[in-house]
Amino acid sequence: MCWSSTEYANHIEEAKTGQRLGSKQMPWHSNWVVRESEIDAPRPCPVCLIDRTRVLFRFSESEQASLHLSTEAEADFRMLKWPKRDVFEFSDFKRIKLGDLPHGLIFDVLVVPGSEQLSTVLDNEAVQHEEEEKEGTIS
Repeated sequence: MCWSSTEYANHIEEAKTGQRLGSKQMPWHSNWVVRESEIDAPRPCPVCLIDRTRVLFRFSESEQASLHLSTEAEADFRMLKWPKRDVFEFSDFKRIKLGDLPHGLIFDVLVVPGSEQLSTVLDNEAVQHEEEEKEGTIS
């Protein structure tokens, strides 16, 4: 779970690969990650990224200039334990705290750690099932 929303939310969703999310400034001066469709909602459901989730930011020219990054930049979400902080770490090792992201910044979830193994397991089971059907071992 991400630190930023666990203290203030009753319900939290987990990010999924392919999901489009955004940064939302909350009244207590903290940013949450929310679904793109809930950026303007007064009380959105926070979406938590697990540690090492890979995302793709699409910065506007002004955001790019202020953050000193390219217009499209991949980053890994990191949950630092000491101090307790949510950050995005870029390939050049630059870190940006979730709280420092501009309100309304949209990004795509590229990889959620652990989900890629699940899909491989399911694919292997499907192949095994098809092979068994061809061999006539399934009754």
